[in-house]
Amino acid sequence: MKAWLARLSGRVRVRRSGGGLAPARPRELSGFGETDLIRLEDEAGLAVGRTRLRLSLIGLVIGAGFVIASGRAVELAMAGAFAEAAPVRVAEAPVRRGEIHDRNGQLLAGNLDFHSLFADPRQVWDPADTARQLATVLPDIDVERLSRELGSNRRFVWVARGLSPRERQAIHLLGLPGLGFRVEPGRVYPRRRLAAHLVGYTDRDLAGLAGAERAFNAELNDGSGRPVSLSIHLAAQDALETVLRERMERYSAQGAMAVLMRVGTGEIIALASLPDYNPNQAGSTEAALRFNRPVQGVYELGSVFKPLTLAAGIESGSVRLDDTFDAREPIQVGSHRIRDFRPQRRILNAREVIIHSSNIGAARMAEQMGRETLINFYADLGLFERPPLELVETGQPMLPARWGRAEVMTASYGHGFNVTPVALAAAYAALANDGIYTPPTLRPVGPGDIVPQVPVMSSATAAQVLGVMRASVAGGQADRPGLAIAGKTGTAQRIVNGRYQVGNVLTSFVGIFPFDDPQYVLVISLDQPRPTRETHGFNTAGWNAAPTGGEIIERVAPMLGVGLREADPGARVQNVARLFVPRTPVRPGPEEPVELASTGEEP
Repeated sequence: MKAWLARLSGRVRVRRSGGGLAPARPRELSGFGETDLIRLEDEAGLAVGRTRLRLSLIGLVIGAGFVIASGRAVELAMAGAFAEAAPVRVAEAPVRRGEIHDRNGQLLAGNLDFHSLFADPRQVWDPADTARQLATVLPDIDVERLSRELGSNRRFVWVARGLSPRERQAIHLLGLPGLGFRVEPGRVYPRRRLAAHLVGYTDRDLAGLAGAERAFNAELNDGSGRPVSLSIHLAAQDALETVLRERMERYSAQGAMAVLMRVGTGEIIALASLPDYNPNQAGSTEAALRFNRPVQGVYELGSVFKPLTLAAGIESGSVRLDDTFDAREPIQVGSHRIRDFRPQRRILNAREVIIHSSNIGAARMAEQMGRETLINFYADLGLFERPPLELVETGQPMLPARWGRAEVMTASYGHGFNVTPVALAAAYAALANDGIYTPPTLRPVGPGDIVPQVPVMSSATAAQVLGVMRASVAGGQADRPGLAIAGKTGTAQRIVNGRYQVGNVLTSFVGIFPFDDPQYVLVISLDQPRPTRETHGFNTAGWNAAPTGGEIIERVAPMLGVGLREADPGARVQNVARLFVPRTPVRPGPEEPVELASTGEEP
């Protein structure tokens, strides 16, 4: 029975011979007993079984490893490399951001797909070496910081975004493990620097940060994909910037700015701020270059305010063009001494106060009309609040804490308070629009559109002041044959350490054209222009801002459909002849230039 059980269990081997059981050997011939034979064969079988078991287990482990590796390979092939390496969500709008066009459909801002480089630190073999090799293609990378990030326990790290095709290919050829690329939508500005401050820029996630990109951000990202059209005329913008850049370099100015506005609609046709920047590289641009001077900057703009002072007096009925003002001696007001750059030392009528740019005459005019009249008139023109322009970054004016006698007198010639050039342009657009104020806008205005209009003065007042402004320009450096430009210059000293610094000036020119049928207003300013041989050693507005404004108007007028006239038009003057007193002989041209050594207030 025991032998039979052992045989069943396979632990005893039984030899067969001739198909039957082998006869047992005689005990005396075997040399050992039957029990000994069974024991030896049993031990040999156990050893073989254990060996087979071990080999089977090893085979199973190796096979399982191959199965796991094969499964992972299939997963990567099906889902793409590093499919689960990004635990963070990459913002990507379901519908692409709308484009920005000029008024004629020219593209200013659009979309383009960019490749961005990321890493899965778990799969990076050597963080330090990987960072060093990437720096050979992307030199702006901080190698130490990237090495730390690649050696972290994070599962996703942005390395660089917005790569060029050449950079992507160079990184691909490095063959570094743990890196991958993603396609991301990005913003591109095909015009580069042209109208950069007006168009603005976005961040990586296509959220507007400045300019029209920020002002119309919700509309651009509303999911419709529709473009946003701006009021600017790209050809006029280019001409304006070209002239402004050339003149800024000619006079070695620290900066320059200009605003071109359409009368009656408030549309911004062109707007420039120099020095400028490339919005395609806004993230790496200094904040000073991104500063929008005519919109964000507030300045004392000087004598360009004198025609507005005259308008306030005429509108209130307290000043007429034949009224006279004693400009023989400076005025002492408290600690202030008001004097003229080029004193006439005689009694001037109201028209001559503007044409000769007399600070003394303007101050006496403000005193004659009274504090409330001048302050309320400036306020009606929107000069004491942010311009109602769509741009978020528009500057807040800086006003005196109190309006005493000295503050009112200095305000009459543009000192003692700071405003933006855009606000000044809108005020003059009201003067050119028969006394009706229209808010400035970046939206194109169509024939059927309703435009807000606020009467701020009578058409009679506006006509009289325009006549004086035309006389101020006629024959001067801003004048251009056939364009009938009306305008005014201003030279304002800059405040340095709390004091006005002689020679450190901001020069400006305001031009309205054409005089007989006002259609456009131009405001330009040059920051710290230097005297040159061409300007005979002067750096006042009559020698730099006036010719700059005249050249810009000459360039843009044909683009805007403003034709030349054979002679200075008289149609508008004839229509309002009853509003004018007889003209007195005056010196032609802009204000007389003043040597740098002169003291006093600006012309």
